[in-house]
Amino acid sequence: MSSLSNQQIWGTVLAVSLGWLFSAIDIILLILFQEEIAADLNLEIQAVRIAIGVGLMGSAIGGLFFAQLGDRWGRVKALAISIMIYSVATGLMAFSHSKPALFGLRFLAGVGTGAEWSIGFALLSEVWSEKSRGRVGGLVAGMFNLGTFCAIGLFQSPLGWRGSFGLMVLPTLFAISLRRWIPESQVWLSFNEAKRNGTLPHHVLKEANKSPLISAFTGHSKWVTYRLIILFTLMNLGFYSFSTVFINYLKASVSSGGLGLDKSGQLPFHLILNVASLVSVILAGSLSDFLGRRRASFIFCLIGFIGFSFLNVNLNAMDQDPQLNSSQLMFPFSLCCMGFGINGVMGIFAPELFPTYLRSTSPGVSQNLGKGIGGMMGPPLAGMLVISHGFPMVLSLPGWLFIAIAAVVYTFPEVGGKTFDD
Repeated sequence: MSSLSNQQIWGTVLAVSLGWLFSAIDIILLILFQEEIAADLNLEIQAVRIAIGVGLMGSAIGGLFFAQLGDRWGRVKALAISIMIYSVATGLMAFSHSKPALFGLRFLAGVGTGAEWSIGFALLSEVWSEKSRGRVGGLVAGMFNLGTFCAIGLFQSPLGWRGSFGLMVLPTLFAISLRRWIPESQVWLSFNEAKRNGTLPHHVLKEANKSPLISAFTGHSKWVTYRLIILFTLMNLGFYSFSTVFINYLKASVSSGGLGLDKSGQLPFHLILNVASLVSVILAGSLSDFLGRRRASFIFCLIGFIGFSFLNVNLNAMDQDPQLNSSQLMFPFSLCCMGFGINGVMGIFAPELFPTYLRSTSPGVSQNLGKGIGGMMGPPLAGMLVISHGFPMVLSLPGWLFIAIAAVVYTFPEVGGKTFDD
């Protein structure tokens, strides 16, 4: 347990939560406004989907390089830098008038969001009690869904895409004040003091003196890093292909196989997506304290597989009879979203797998390479498959990815409740 006061601990939880909430707004706004942006900039819709992938590629770069700052410079300082990068870049998107500007700013915003996830959860895992670490991790992961609610609110508002993106410069003010009222992790400070004094075991000191990025790929934890990259690739491939295609399915005309819903008609689906995801990430995080990280992950992967199987059956039925009520999709759709509750476990599970000198770098590298690879592939690949195979087939694919995700999770050791002592 951290030696910080309760006020300092809860202040840290609030800071990490707000950072994750802001990054969610940043990511989801582009997905929701993809058609408006394409029309305003006179671009093909596929170009905006590629821009989503470019942002995710930026996340991979952020994870590779900026997440190292959390292990080298300290968690709090690095967290503030990452928030400033993505909030300024996203705010400047309000002034984009060309594809190069759109792509460039999305890349920079991705760099910031890529670093923020791993630094924030590394900090959180080191200040909260190991007995209930999963529970608070699930609560913080739920901030992504609250951020999505905020993004939906902006999408439904009269601000339009430029006004909505312009508001995202506000988190910069939060980042500037972050270092003044959030203390640094005592685990990180103690480890680095021992490193300077030379009191660490020789094999630990040898690894800790390397570049964190080199150590992540060549050191004692390298095979954990490689497997974690595969896990996050599968998770992001499923999430980004599903989210972008399902949103397009809601908008697409009935003649082209979609539901042809306007903004108000799409709103119930957006709300269900977030309510189901919010409940599931909080529940998954809490269950991981009692059942273990692996068992909790397996349960939600199973829910996801069942949900996508039901969704496929219902989509095929509606494809055969377009007169069926779209409300019948609500239940299987909510189960699909609950499957992604596995994210409520991963935020805490990933840093528990690594020693202090890699607790930001290795999860950041893994999560963001996975996001870059899976996210970059997901939207364009799913978009092409919709043209050749239709919505029902494409929207069933993430269910099979959940089976692969569960298999990879069980290659890791059970580390729930681990005490950080290097």
